[in-house]
Amino acid sequence: MAPLAYRCGVGRNRPWGTRWQLWSGAAAVAALSVVAGCSGDDDPVAGVVGHAAAFTALVEWQADEQEPVLDDSGEAQLPVIYVAAAEGGTIDVGVQAEVASATVDVATVRFADEAAEAFDDVEGQPVIDGGSMLLVGPMPEPAPSVVVELLRYLSADESEPFIVEIAADTGSTASGASVTSVTQP
Repeated sequence: MAPLAYRCGVGRNRPWGTRWQLWSGAAAVAALSVVAGCSGDDDPVAGVVGHAAAFTALVEWQADEQEPVLDDSGEAQLPVIYVAAAEGGTIDVGVQAEVASATVDVATVRFADEAAEAFDDVEGQPVIDGGSMLLVGPMPEPAPSVVVELLRYLSADESEPFIVEIAADTGSTASGASVTSVTQP
């Protein structure tokens, strides 16, 4: 019997056909993995408010609500909006990327794993860069309309609770959703 090194192909004692079959089989598995990975399960569904669309609609709403911040030369800057999950933890990075991309012309969006990351260490603890922070409650499952509870902070001591309804729209916004109702409990 041949030593193990030769039986495993190290000594080129294996026929070419076996290697070709292994490589073609591996290529077929890789191709199927790519096709399965692109099945569209994570793609947004028309007429449904997904997590990224809901966060984007909240950022767009807050950008419209927020007072403009002027730089030293008097030019208006994009508002800085921090977003954090009320439950703590990291908002899905794919959702973060979609929100940042969809709102690049509307606001400077920063995601925080903890609410404390958004506050400056100066007296009164305002939100960093004159911004605001949205502490967003649990995100409901995707649906044509969702209701989200949030706290809006301008400083560590200044917050307002809101109940926000977000509905799917067909093409009027980049996210595919917009805020339709805002109430304070």
